[in-house]
Amino acid sequence: METKTNLISEQILPLFCQELYQLYRSGVTPADGLELLQEDETDPALRETFRAAAEGMRDGLPLADALRETGAFPAYLCDTVALADETGKLEESLSGLQRYYERRIRMRDEIRAALTVPLALLVVMAAVVVLLVTQVLPVFDRVFAQMGVRMGGLAAAMMRAGVVLADAGTAVAVVAALLAVAAVVTALVPSLRTRAAGWFLYRYGGRGVFGQLRTARFAAAMAMAAASGMGMDEASELSAKLCGGSRDIDRKIETFRARIQEGVSPADALADSGMFSHRDCRVLKLSERTGALPETLEGLASRMQEESLRRIDRLVGLIEPGIVLFTSLLSGAILLSVMLPMMGLLFGIG
Repeated sequence: METKTNLISEQILPLFCQELYQLYRSGVTPADGLELLQEDETDPALRETFRAAAEGMRDGLPLADALRETGAFPAYLCDTVALADETGKLEESLSGLQRYYERRIRMRDEIRAALTVPLALLVVMAAVVVLLVTQVLPVFDRVFAQMGVRMGGLAAAMMRAGVVLADAGTAVAVVAALLAVAAVVTALVPSLRTRAAGWFLYRYGGRGVFGQLRTARFAAAMAMAAASGMGMDEASELSAKLCGGSRDIDRKIETFRARIQEGVSPADALADSGMFSHRDCRVLKLSERTGALPETLEGLASRMQEESLRRIDRLVGLIEPGIVLFTSLLSGAILLSVMLPMMGLLFGIG
């Protein structure tokens, strides 16, 4: 089957999952549902994508493989659908994927909106500081030198830095242009973008808020697998596909799987892996005794996702005031270093 290489817009994914969920819930098979979506779709590229996926299912492929073969759907969606096929939880997974992509879009839009003004402000303030240290301060320095007065230490240090920056202006501009071109090329070329994202994920995907999001994915996948009665070793192997690729997370999953193979209970294995906090592990152990482990894992996944979004919101909210405060203090300190000697000179003349 001929495949595509461009992912469909993320804006389409929540609607796609919602429509497929509603069709499946009403008793329509995924293959028939894809054909119905194809008939009602007005966008030629999307219509061809749905046609290719429906054709793949008619040829005997599972839904996940049919979507993957089109090359238009993200790996996370395909892996989640594959796990749902294994566990018989396709309806719940489609509904969960809809909420997941809606949260991603909301988070991306909030971050973009919150960063636009601070980044523009940062560029303007940086330009003001560069103008001060390369053009204004040398003029004041020459005037003060003629009057036998020296500028303050900070202004003098910034002026020397400005002289170095001015001398290396061409080299700095070339390096900045090369970095900008490299960033644009990486963003536009899918293979380079995938490699860059994979490198970042491997090194930093298991830390901080990124690690919390991937741990939430693992918990959601394990909840789905546990609810279906799948063995823990097989469930962890399938769940690892949804959140693997990060050095720290992969190490924790391997520890979990090793402990499961040694015969340790799932809750104790999760505690030994270090993936969840001590309080969460205590709740998991209690839920395991009462037979409510899947529900507890699902609730834990939802709570961790919401907490991650709140952490990102707080972090983004601190960026703009931080930039304003830093650049204002720096500009103010430079101006004071210039104005104080001038005021002393004026008072001396008076």
